[in-house]
Amino acid sequence: MNSLRGLIFNICYVLSVILLSVPFMLMAPFLNIFHRAKLFVFWSSVVQKLLEWICGVRVKIIGVENIPQQPVVVVSNHQSTWETLALYRMLFPLSTVLKKELTYIPLFGWLLLMAKPIVIDRKKKATAMKEILRQGKQRLEEGLSVLIFPEGTRVPPHETKDHLPGGALLAVKAGCQVLPIVHNAGLHWPAHKLAKVPGEIIVKIGKPVSAAGRSAKELNHSLEQWLNREKSELLQPDIPPD
Repeated sequence: MNSLRGLIFNICYVLSVILLSVPFMLMAPFLNIFHRAKLFVFWSSVVQKLLEWICGVRVKIIGVENIPQQPVVVVSNHQSTWETLALYRMLFPLSTVLKKELTYIPLFGWLLLMAKPIVIDRKKKATAMKEILRQGKQRLEEGLSVLIFPEGTRVPPHETKDHLPGGALLAVKAGCQVLPIVHNAGLHWPAHKLAKVPGEIIVKIGKPVSAAGRSAKELNHSLEQWLNREKSELLQPDIPPD
């Protein structure tokens, strides 16, 4: 049943991309960046509703009061496609660091570009870090928070991966706070699998962390410890996909 739900959801997901991307692109030239980004927020809201209606996946958010008014660097664990869409809607206005290959996908890539992401080439690590710092500082100055997944790739819920320092380094260089977030989306929207598992995605938003007077290495280490500890507390026994 979970695989059937996943199949129906995937069909509707693709249809939402096809049906919304073309009119959105026709509207985009007449809108400023924030209004273009709101179109992306609308699409992510549609996807979230489809996931709830078709697959029975709900969302519970803990710590909404910790979201600051000013732009921050957001660091989150990465388990699924879900957080790349839902966190954008939850923390708008936001710019996400993503790999350039995603922007090459027809229609879907158009939607991503509307949200003014920081596009990097992960194969060129030195250049990628420079772009994260340069564009990230620019986005923060424009009033957008910057979302970074320090694991660098999707990691299964019960596994851990050393965190890359980009988010901490950007916060130190820009002199802004870091907002840590953990979730268990991989239990319900598993990466590289058709099945979608009914239940509750839990998102925990931590208190903003100041980068003042801290080295990027020390800040990155403390954020990694917090994310791994809080993530382990969110994990529930898996329901095997059929």
